[in-house]
Amino acid sequence: MSSNRLKLNAGKTEFIWLGTRQQLAKLNMSPLQSKNQVITPLDKVRDPGVIIDNKLTMESHTANVVRSCFYQLRQLRSIRRSLTVDARRTLATAFVANRVDYCNAVLYGMSTAVTCQLQTVLNAAARMVIGIGKYEHITPGAS
Repeated sequence: MSSNRLKLNAGKTEFIWLGTRQQLAKLNMSPLQSKNQVITPLDKVRDPGVIIDNKLTMESHTANVVRSCFYQLRQLRSIRRSLTVDARRTLATAFVANRVDYCNAVLYGMSTAVTCQLQTVLNAAARMVIGIGKYEHITPGAS
């Protein structure tokens, strides 16, 4: 690294061991040492906008997205009566759907539990846009 004039910033550098629970149990989780800097492995790291955990379950990332989307929905719900349906749709797309869509390719092949949490957020956003209650069906004619 020094030959390319790169320096390691231990305060900002993160590293993670990836594997199954059994594989991670076999590893020695000792800190990585490079010259005079020590970096300890983490259970989850953040790559621009995506939280990756050491078992690649994406549960931390999904929980973070769901939490931030429901926060935005609560904020929008407080002003929904003063907005038109088109304005609600635009705001829901900007604040909720775009967060769910961001880097969603990393969720390919994830468990149903992970995708169901994201679907719940999208359903709540659709209910807020249309103006129906929490337990009403989104699709017309569903019972």
